[in-house]
Amino acid sequence: MLGRHRLNTPLLAMFAGADGHEAITIPTGAVLDLTAKKFNGDRLMEVIWDDRKLLMFTEDLKNTTVPV
Repeated sequence: MLGRHRLNTPLLAMFAGADGHEAITIPTGAVLDLTAKKFNGDRLMEVIWDDRKLLMFTEDLKNTTVPV
């Protein structure tokens, strides 16, 4: 999974905030750029959305995105 993908359902994403890790929900229809950087084995993948680097669960991305 590389390149740009569109979400079919809202998904949780995590990022490093001022007070530690924070979570946000990425809305349906959002286009993500999947960078292929993986963390915690294959469980988390770095994505870019709205010019922000986020971490999302790889399995969620496989099940709820389509290539653009």
